[in-house]
Order: sequence, then structure tokens, then C-alpha cells
Amino acid sequence: MTKEMKGVVNIFKSIGVILFFLLFPSLLFIIFNINPNKVSNNVYVMYLTLANFILFLIFVLIYRKTLIRDGKKFLKNFSSNFELSFKYWLTGFAIMIVSNLFISFILKKSIAGNEDLVRSFINISPLLMIFDTVIFAPVLEELTFRKNIRDAINNKWLFVLLSGIIFGFLHIFGYITSLSDLIYLVPYSALGISFALLYYRTDNIFSTISMHAMHNLLAVLVYLLGVLL
Repeated sequence: MTKEMKGVVNIFKSIGVILFFLLFPSLLFIIFNINPNKVSNNVYVMYLTLANFILFLIFVLIYRKTLIRDGKKFLKNFSSNFELSFKYWLTGFAIMIVSNLFISFILKKSIAGNEDLVRSFINISPLLMIFDTVIFAPVLEELTFRKNIRDAINNKWLFVLLSGIIFGFLHIFGYITSLSDLIYLVPYSALGISFALLYYRTDNIFSTISMHAMHNLLAVLVYLLGVLL
């Protein structure tokens, strides 16, 4: 197989992984013959978490060599690896905060639809959503949008931009009701681009998984504390 042919195969493989990641929850509903529009929110959250758990197991099996290798490397120099990863996350998080403040106070728009949905699911089942957002989502999304896309694209900035923008867009595309809603692409893509830059520099998927998990954990804890207070 020529280098060009191999590149085309990798691109189609990458697209296939993204589609599989996106469509798997719906596939599970079809397998169990369940109409998601006709079940309670509690049942929906349970099946969604189950779907993500099964998908998590599948991805861990597929990428087990990468996870084992990168996990060992990340833990070997944990302090320096975490410090570097934290700096990249902090940069993306800062841009995310500033853009969200602009969206809220200048544009007078509410929180993103994806964020609103996640919060409603946390209200329904906090424990399940902690597993979903802090364990399943970081592993699945980093393997899909960082490792998977990086395997298909060698060019640094093409990879970084595609990884970040696709990551951001897929967090908002189901909630776009007008062109102005595309502004939500900025905060989500800022974090995605920061993670892509981090992964390109370290070539270690645990650098981004760890920061993604920490970010989601902080978001869930802040929301729960706000509800309790």
C-alpha cells in the first residue's frame, strides 16, 4: 500500500470511529427496541450511561496498547507531566471562561444547550453522571477527537484545528436554532484546541484524558455545590 493510499485509509478510519462514537447510543436503543422519546428521563439517563459504559469498554479494548503504554509513561513522570498538562488546560479554560462571560453578559445569551442538558441529567442521577462525565466521556472523547484524528493527520495545525473545531461543533450541533448559536463554538473549541496542542506536544493520550476528567469533575462539583447552596 502506498503512503498516499494509507493516508486515505486512515482518514476514512478516523471518520468511521467518529460516526461510531456518535451513533452508538442510538444503536443501543434500536437493539433494545426502545423509543427514547417515550421513556422517562430517569430511564433515558440509565440507558445513555449504559451505552457509554459499553462504548467505553469497546474503546479500551481497541486502544488498550496505547492506553497501557501512555499510562505507564504518564505515571513515570507524573509531576512534570501533570504540570505541563495543567498549563495547557488552564489556557483553554481561561479562554472558555472569557468567551462564556462575553456570551452571557454582552450577547445576553443563556448557557449552551449541551451544558443545560448535562445539568438536567445531573439533577436526575448525580452518581451516574459523575461516572459518565468524569470517567467515560474523557476517555471516549480524547480517543475519538485526539488519538483517532491524530492517527489520520500528520500536519500539526491541520490536526489541532480540526480536532478542536470538530470537538466543539459536536458539542453544540444538536442545539443550534439560529446562526448566533454558533458563538458557542468558541468556548468548546478553545478547550478542544488546547487539548489538541497538548496531545501533539506530548504524544500521550493520558495528558489530555487527565485534564478532561479534571475539567468535567470540577464542572460537576461546582454545579452540585451551587444547587446545594
